[in-house]
Amino acid sequence: MSRVALVSLGGAGTSIMREIIKISKSDIDLYNVNTKEILEGAKFFGYEELEILADELRSYECVVMTAGLGSTGGDALVKLYGMLDSVRKICFVVSPFYFEIERLMRSRSQIGYLVNENFEGAVVSLNTILDRGLELDKKKLEKAIVRFDREMATMILDMIPELE
Repeated sequence: MSRVALVSLGGAGTSIMREIIKISKSDIDLYNVNTKEILEGAKFFGYEELEILADELRSYECVVMTAGLGSTGGDALVKLYGMLDSVRKICFVVSPFYFEIERLMRSRSQIGYLVNENFEGAVVSLNTILDRGLELDKKKLEKAIVRFDREMATMILDMIPELE
């Protein structure tokens, strides 16, 4: 068993984990929390199984988590984060676009739970990929999100060797 576990939660976390699986050459223990099992190579847990997952993750020295904020994945990350008191936690989370008002408000509450003096990780806004008119072109926006996911995956994978 590795000393580091990587956990993706929800849709955005799963998209980032998919990119990690594509580009990773390291042997990391991967976990995915979602409504259904869709990632090959990651151990699956449903949202209702967070306590079981937390029990398993407590055996690691460090747990790296990734999720999109503002929805169920962000809620699950906040809950799991609170369950792992004795484990080092590093979070790479994505905040929603400025035009996703309800998700943006929900994400601010989630950030409030996560970001404190012990927080390690990054909060990256999807707004960073927008340029003039991109949000109006669905095909270009989808491609930009895939590039964003790949960049997040690379950032996470670049950090993992320092933890092992």
